[in-house]
Amino acid sequence: MNTDFTKPAPGRETEAPMPPALSLALAEEDATFDRFSRLSEQEKREFIGGARGLTTGYEMRQYVRAFVRGEQIL
Repeated sequence: MNTDFTKPAPGRETEAPMPPALSLALAEEDATFDRFSRLSEQEKREFIGGARGLTTGYEMRQYVRAFVRGEQIL
């Protein structure tokens, strides 16, 4: 099981890794990272994919805050 979401899963090397700003936004609070950790592999990939169009750290933090509030973002 690939738990390093900054790198693609084995066999999926053509997929882009998690954007660094998203990693930082997730790491800001333990509860946020815990919630992310409980997602299924598919949900994690969808969550990461949803952040691909975001370009600033502010946008990433807003995206993560929406996730924490339970807003539908996937």
